[in-house]
Amino acid sequence: MKTYLALAILPTSFLFGCGGPDEPCDPDAPNTICTIAGTGEQGRKGDGGPATEAQLYVPQDTAISPDGEIWLLDFNNYVVRAIDAGGAIRTVVGNGEVGDSPAVGVPSMPCLDATFNHTTDLYFHENFLYLSAWHNSRVKRVDLATMLIENYAGRGVRLKYDGDGGPALDAALDLPSSITLDPQGNMVIMDQANQVVRKVDKTTRVMTTVAGKCVVDKDAPCAVGVEPVACPGSNKYACGNPAVECMKECTPSYAGDAGGALEARLGQPFGQSADPAGRIAYDAVGNLYMADTDNNRIRKVDALGMITTFAGTGDDAYAGDGGPASAAAINRPIDVEVAADGTVYFTDTFNSCIRKVDPAGIISTVVGKCSDKPADRGFSGDGGDPREAKLDRPYGIELAGNKLYVSDSYNNRIRVVNLP
Repeated sequence: MKTYLALAILPTSFLFGCGGPDEPCDPDAPNTICTIAGTGEQGRKGDGGPATEAQLYVPQDTAISPDGEIWLLDFNNYVVRAIDAGGAIRTVVGNGEVGDSPAVGVPSMPCLDATFNHTTDLYFHENFLYLSAWHNSRVKRVDLATMLIENYAGRGVRLKYDGDGGPALDAALDLPSSITLDPQGNMVIMDQANQVVRKVDKTTRVMTTVAGKCVVDKDAPCAVGVEPVACPGSNKYACGNPAVECMKECTPSYAGDAGGALEARLGQPFGQSADPAGRIAYDAVGNLYMADTDNNRIRKVDALGMITTFAGTGDDAYAGDGGPASAAAINRPIDVEVAADGTVYFTDTFNSCIRKVDPAGIISTVVGKCSDKPADRGFSGDGGDPREAKLDRPYGIELAGNKLYVSDSYNNRIRVVNLP
């Protein structure tokens, strides 16, 4: 569960257009869905005007700022934008160009002048905004008092996995897709292409790995009974010729349930054409939940460091509502959130819906008409029952009180659901 200094809201009297000026909907109406940003058209127009009249380009995530604004990741526009209490949108981070700011050796710079290369997750903590600068292989941080941006973790290289035991800024991350805080206040990062979850100590800023094992075994699998060996100068493991295999990307796999999380294998997309994936969240008692995206599962690491499958059979399909989450089929989950009562929400992204697992372990759909058929994707339903709405591959969710913000990514919209 993410923590903030304040929670969202927009005034109950403010009405957003949900497809046009003749179709208003109330973002505070109980058990309804409403668009709060985006016309559905790809683009970047609209700053200074109503968010519902702005263009977005595959938005990835939202977060609530300390002063109650809704900030969103406008993924293919390379910026972060904010919706104020009056419903107006503006750019708050990034100049819209591809790059990697600030440059090495530059401590910080104004965040509106900064460039980055696709960002996938936002996280507010105290007076800072943290960004998963995904294609930059870094975590960046914005000081909200000065609006200066700095590099916080990762040295900005791909195809490498190293640095455990040393400063986070010197460590190699490969597609860091998600950030959160553990109960002790340490930053935890999904290091997507390295198939691991890592931690930055809040006091020393030293990097360690807390879940997952990078094994390079796609082209040179280990013989039966043979364990992979550590790669020199790396956190990777491999069989075969280290000079060749240790230079390759970590191999996605599925293994390790009921064992220690550091021996588990994860299945996250990797490579230049990968999708953002594998987002993470903690519950109130210290369990870590992760979207094990290409394994079509939600997995849990408990406070003792043991990993299990929490939801999903591994089949990329849609099935199981009303029954145990462990027997349900889900299709490339990407984001996960945990409510105060322990209910776990996640984006069943390629089923184009949002599902939840209640504290009793029963799965159900809360937003969207789930379907694994691409022809069933679409946009509809604003002002009505969220379960009757159509979504198109939602990548991100954000839970703030009883409001569930949905990044309806391929509809190029941000929508809000008032949960019953």
